Amino acid sequence: MAKSNEELEARIAVLERKIEREKKARVMSEQHLEVHSRALYETNQSLQTSLAMAKKKQAELEFLRQTSGDVSSDISLQELITNTVELTGQFFSVECGMFIVTQNGQALESKVDNIWRAPNEWVSDKAFLQQATQFLPIQQQECLSMWLVSAIDEQSSHALSGFKWIVFVNFELLGNKIAWLAFFSRAEYLDEEALSVLSTAREHLLSGITRRITDVSIRKRTVELQDTVNRLEQAKRQLIQSEKMASLGQLAAGVAHEINNPVGFIRSNLEMLEEYLQDYQQLHELISKQIGISGQLDAAQYQSLCENIDLVYIQQDSEDLLASNLEGLDRVKEIVENLKTFSHSGDGKLDKIDIKACIEGALKIAWNALKYEHIVDNLLPDDLPEVLGNIGQLQQVFVNLFVNAAYAMSKGGKLTIKSKLTPRVLLVEVIDNGCGMDQKTLDQLFTPFFTTKPIGVGTGLGLSVSYAILESHNVHTQVQSTVGKGTQFSLSFPLPQ
Repeated sequence: MAKSNEELEARIAVLERKIEREKKARVMSEQHLEVHSRALYETNQSLQTSLAMAKKKQAELEFLRQTSGDVSSDISLQELITNTVELTGQFFSVECGMFIVTQNGQALESKVDNIWRAPNEWVSDKAFLQQATQFLPIQQQECLSMWLVSAIDEQSSHALSGFKWIVFVNFELLGNKIAWLAFFSRAEYLDEEALSVLSTAREHLLSGITRRITDVSIRKRTVELQDTVNRLEQAKRQLIQSEKMASLGQLAAGVAHEINNPVGFIRSNLEMLEEYLQDYQQLHELISKQIGISGQLDAAQYQSLCENIDLVYIQQDSEDLLASNLEGLDRVKEIVENLKTFSHSGDGKLDKIDIKACIEGALKIAWNALKYEHIVDNLLPDDLPEVLGNIGQLQQVFVNLFVNAAYAMSKGGKLTIKSKLTPRVLLVEVIDNGCGMDQKTLDQLFTPFFTTKPIGVGTGLGLSVSYAILESHNVHTQVQSTVGKGTQFSLSFPLPQ
């Protein structure tokens, strides 16, 4: 029995120690659980804070993405500013925003609604605008380098009742105008990080405004430059036409002589034909008289009457005179047509032309300056390809070259015109064996008003105008000259592809 009590007491002692261990284990578990729960709570709080921060950063990034997207888009300046006000108001969680344009410290009347109210509505509120403008330093002409914040005194403005802060910035526009953006907040405190994000958005907006103002300035400048180009082109056409008329004036005496020659022999031929007509009239009268006397006219009598006036010769010579007259009239017609082509100002349009016919027309116009003491060797083949050009302007070029060559060969000489053909270029060479030019003269050859001719003989514009014409035809020009030996002009005409 005693043994049983001892065993029981031992057993109880073991159980008590076990219970004590379990109690300690439970206390330790509770302590660990409390620590773990606290850690979980802190982690949860941290996660919630991080999530809120992440959402805030996401909102900031989305705001910056949208504002920068507008900046890089093709929307107008008005749309850019409107979108920026909407996005900024929503991001900054304010109830009201606005933009105004000022000039010389005065707000300009807006043609659109310029007051924004949350969630996204544009209205026109003159009372609010008038009160709100009082909180902006619109008298200053300088642009702000950052957003500024100003407290609103509720006592001073009924229209702004309940608003505590105004956040604003401005930007320079064209015409000494300034755009102001302002936002009105009811919050007790403003989010400094949000203000920092607004600074980045301001840089985006400033970049967009600058780009659009630059684009407007470029477009305006482009229009002005185009107007200038048009005026210069008009002046160029007038100069070409004036020089053409001056050249024609200098050639007038020779051209008149060229026309007068065929007109002179046509007149002489007509006078002779008039005499032949009188002979025919005389023959008719003699035949009528003979028939009146004898009532008939035999072959011998008719033959005798014809021989008396030399009818056979008259008939043959009349045919020659008529042929000569037609040839003379064709010559006059040809000269007039060449002059008409040469003097016509045209529209400057380039068409496919027969360059050989163009050169030969110029030769006929300048022929009086060449025909007496000069030899003209025209080696151009009949099968030259067509080139793009204005025939009147190119004739002016070749007339200038031919007249200058004649002047350089004052004591007589040889003018040679020849060509070389490559797959892409037709090369036309005008060569004279006249006095030639030194390097100083060559360097100034195409300078306006430079001339080696006496006053009243040359204008100094012929070759400069010719060079401008050749440039407009995309013709490459080279000049080689040696004093005492002559000059060669090489004109490379690009062939139509």
